[in-house]
Amino acid sequence: MLILINYHLSAVHRKNPNLLQVSARPWLHELGIQRLKDVPDKVLDDIVAQGIDAIYLLGVWEIGQYGYNFDKTDPALIQRYLKVLPDLNIEQDVTSTVFDVVRYSINEKEIGVEADLIQFRERLHQRGMMLWLDYVSNHAAVDSDLVASNPEYFVQSKTIDPAQQYTNGIYYAKDKYGNLWPEEVQLNHWHPEVLQSRIDDLMLVAKFADGTRADMAMLLINDEFEEIWGAIVKPQGFKRPADEFWTVAIREVKKVYPNFKLQAEVYWGRNDLLISMGFDYAYDKDKMLYDNLRDKNITSLKKYIRDRNEKLALVGSHFIENHDEKRAAEIFGSNKMANAAGLISYTLPGMRFHFQGQWLGRKNQLDANLRRSYDMEHDMDQNTINFYNILLPLLDDEIWHTGQYVFREVSGTSDCDKLMAWTWELDGQMALIIVNYTPNKASGKVKLTVNQNEIHLEEKLFGESYTVSKDELERNGFFTIVEPWEGHIYYFNK
Repeated sequence: MLILINYHLSAVHRKNPNLLQVSARPWLHELGIQRLKDVPDKVLDDIVAQGIDAIYLLGVWEIGQYGYNFDKTDPALIQRYLKVLPDLNIEQDVTSTVFDVVRYSINEKEIGVEADLIQFRERLHQRGMMLWLDYVSNHAAVDSDLVASNPEYFVQSKTIDPAQQYTNGIYYAKDKYGNLWPEEVQLNHWHPEVLQSRIDDLMLVAKFADGTRADMAMLLINDEFEEIWGAIVKPQGFKRPADEFWTVAIREVKKVYPNFKLQAEVYWGRNDLLISMGFDYAYDKDKMLYDNLRDKNITSLKKYIRDRNEKLALVGSHFIENHDEKRAAEIFGSNKMANAAGLISYTLPGMRFHFQGQWLGRKNQLDANLRRSYDMEHDMDQNTINFYNILLPLLDDEIWHTGQYVFREVSGTSDCDKLMAWTWELDGQMALIIVNYTPNKASGKVKLTVNQNEIHLEEKLFGESYTVSKDELERNGFFTIVEPWEGHIYYFNK
């Protein structure tokens, strides 16, 4: 039975929030507990002490037996697991993908009962944090309730291709590049009754959460759906809807839950379109911030950051790790490089999106189908731990949330083009960020307009301090030397 929830919120959504993603079942396993209700208060206290504004609890919804069986027996998946977890125990370690949702009710077998989820949200609110949950918008589990009750809601044909379809003729979900998800089946978003069915599920998510990450959100855009599935559904008489799914769905859910926030997992250059449909945030990844950081092309990276004005940057979801990607230390080349990427990502405006284990500098990937990563006891990097122990509480300061952001030019030296800089300002306080995202030491000057005749700058990451005259700052600029893959954060009163 669905419990209706009426909250008097003690927590509010924060501008430029810090969102921590934890995968529910691996998190409980790591904490050595069985149920969500048993998460210790100290764990939540420690998280909020790090300046986190919300927890995204991935994978709380009920998963079907088909998904469990498939993920434990598919040879290709088992080989994938063994690459990241050499001491794999299939029965104990394989938890099944969280996206095989059969219904939007809590996974009672592995996580808890509905009251536990409600209580967990209340515990977060008491600490000023919000709860985010996931919404699998494009597809459903092969054995979902909806397949049983309304098979006509799915893309299907009478001609069976076992490589593309389940035995009942319903197509497996896929993207436009042919990447197939054989545990999930494809909803027909042009079927006139699917819209309301999907909105009903989104309403269920909004009852239990303050925000949601919409999985593969761009697949529901009419143009994308037509490109992938039009050749099948159009001859069957299905017509392109007059309105976009997300425009209608977000409007309807926000009528009931006006403070509910939505983040789009999005690729293929569809970010701005989804924002225009009502999303509050969208992945800053595909040929955007993450990809530029990964590619380490300082010219392209600097141009992207400079050109992405503050209004657009505010809706970007910046991350260096999540459940889909390899660990940042592997993607970026080392823990030091990953920390430099994190410094850039989390001092820009927008959502600051973190992943469990990231702050420990883990190198071994936590596969989305597994409950643990390899050698968790030793897979840590002390420099990364130290870095985040300083950076995270710093980012809790109000200047990073309601301050004014300005991209700054670096000049004055032969190698200044290797450096990037920006400032935040709030009530006369300023934060200056200067980053060297290259393999060579570099120097440069940043000109600043200030009010006081003498400015005392405190560097927050390394503990240094400097005093510079107003004339020097405004005429020549603040001079700094930055080591490879490092950066500085300076606080000062203007």
